[in-house]
Amino acid sequence: MKSPLGLEARLPVFDLFKDSLFLLWTKRTRLISMFLPLILILVVLDHFSTQLQAEMFAAFEQATDTNPAVFEKYGRMIFFGLTSMLLSVLLATTVHRFSLQDPSQWPLNALRVPTRYDLKYLLRSIVVVLASAFVGGIAVMLASLVLASVMGPEEAVKLSAVVAVPCLMLMIYVMARLSVTLPEIAIGTEGSDLGRAWRMSQGNGSRLVIVVLALPLLVSSPFLLLANVGNTVTDIIAAFGAYFMTLISITVLSLSYQFLVEFYEPQEDEQVVAEDNKDDSGMDA
Repeated sequence: MKSPLGLEARLPVFDLFKDSLFLLWTKRTRLISMFLPLILILVVLDHFSTQLQAEMFAAFEQATDTNPAVFEKYGRMIFFGLTSMLLSVLLATTVHRFSLQDPSQWPLNALRVPTRYDLKYLLRSIVVVLASAFVGGIAVMLASLVLASVMGPEEAVKLSAVVAVPCLMLMIYVMARLSVTLPEIAIGTEGSDLGRAWRMSQGNGSRLVIVVLALPLLVSSPFLLLANVGNTVTDIIAAFGAYFMTLISITVLSLSYQFLVEFYEPQEDEQVVAEDNKDDSGMDA
């Protein structure tokens, strides 16, 4: 993507990372009051989900698949998982608003009743994952057919792992590019679609892979390693640290969107309407 002056609009990932740290640090008091209650609940949910998962595996080993206790634990784990997913959406959309909007549009607390923009964000996230998986699946299928026709079915099976790696990379690339407009959904913009995300991210696919995947893994890696210790205290510390690192990652994505949208020239048929400050999002100063 080129700027109005004809220059390549390249994402300055490192500068955006520094800007996100500066933003979060300068607003740290408001940040803690806004996100700590939600993160606390997410940590508790994750802790009980982990315990429940261990109990469920133990029940499978000691009983048959028809044991009522197994189904009860399975149902509770699904409930915890869905609740955690919804709360994670609230975390993400609130961070996007925190990063991109005026403080008058910030919620008092990220732990709030979900709005239609939160649900649209969840739906768009699911669509992005499904679209990326579809592209990756098609790539795997085509590559396997080509190998089978050239080398034979048996050799194609042996090389399946080799084929899967570039196809997985393609899936990650597509997901990163389509994710660039998720902040746009979070702040209430109407009319944004996957085509707009693809055009906006043109020329910055590899940089967005860093923003969407590599950077979150990098900043969270110390806490992910800490979680492998297997101690309850270290697990809780690791969960808190990982969620706070998630705030940084989502902020970088928000600032990446803000950078790209400033250089983006909408198509003539695009019907994108900016967010309405008087929407039903329940935001208050």
